[in-house]
Amino acid sequence: MLEVTKIERILRNPSFGLLPLLIFSILISYINSRLAVGIALLLSVIGLITVKKNIRLIYDVSTLTFLMALMLSFTTLSVIPFLNKLIIVEVVFVIVLIFIRLSKGRLLTIAARDRDKVSKGFLKESFRVAFQSQYGLTIHLLLVLLFFVSGNREISSVTTTILITLVQVIIFGLILVETTRLHILRRKLYKEEWLPVVSDTGQVMGRVAKSVTRDMKNKFMHPVVRVALMHKGSIYLKERDLTRLLNPGRLDYPFEKYMQYNDDIDQTVKKTISKECGAENLPLRFMLKYTFENETTKRLIFLYVSEVNDEEQFGSLNLRGGKLWTTAQIEDNIGTDIFSECFELEFEYLKNTLLLAQRFKKTL
Repeated sequence: MLEVTKIERILRNPSFGLLPLLIFSILISYINSRLAVGIALLLSVIGLITVKKNIRLIYDVSTLTFLMALMLSFTTLSVIPFLNKLIIVEVVFVIVLIFIRLSKGRLLTIAARDRDKVSKGFLKESFRVAFQSQYGLTIHLLLVLLFFVSGNREISSVTTTILITLVQVIIFGLILVETTRLHILRRKLYKEEWLPVVSDTGQVMGRVAKSVTRDMKNKFMHPVVRVALMHKGSIYLKERDLTRLLNPGRLDYPFEKYMQYNDDIDQTVKKTISKECGAENLPLRFMLKYTFENETTKRLIFLYVSEVNDEEQFGSLNLRGGKLWTTAQIEDNIGTDIFSECFELEFEYLKNTLLLAQRFKKTL
């Protein structure tokens, strides 16, 4: 999968659609209003062309706003004070935002037909920014209105500067908040575990975040690697961590791991063994692949066995918190809810294959 470039990440920020309005609010004090409108419109159109369809909502608003402002610039708009020009453009911007937000349901319905869930997510993010922009700019307009209602007919240069600076602070604040929010989300996603979604045959159909799939229970099936560690006919078992989704606190192999997206089985096996006991070169044998499903989870399980019969090698393993269980001990406790569901299923298979073969060797 291709990495997202910095430019692409920047363009995915819907709040940058507010930049034309911010630039206009700065230029209006220094250059001809028609030229300021033209520059803001050009920036809006560039954003409209550059940014993907479902992310350019605010650019749509900016483009419509400055198209109207350009038409108005050929009227008396060009001769009124520049604060009034900014207020008129700001009012148009807010009105367009309101109309866009009133169409939210229809636009989201259209987007729902799109299979690209990422684009739909960015469309929702754009509506969130539109909501914040509408209220932020409306507050500014209300403050301006209160100023005029209070009986102030003449506006000093200091007051003009304050009112213009205030709208710039609001726009900059909206951009800063959204940029920070997306940065935090990206960092969170970077640390997220991505699990492959597989079919019953093991074919990878896609991927999903581990934190998301936990809440969706058994909607998706994910590959899980399990390794049974055996020593002279006994199986090493340990209580499952209480944070485990399946059977927390029950006895099981400590070597279990979800296969990560783009990892292969060999990598996953090495990771789960290394994490638990620090060893990577244990003898391994693939035993079984099967589908496990209950009301909590759905898994395609790959079962491996590592037989370590050498006393010195077994003692060198950094094993903590568990112990070896003999076949007799396990059979005495099967069905008492102290073992995990997967282990009880696998034990019947191991008992009739490897464990049976080891007992047969001892009798020879």
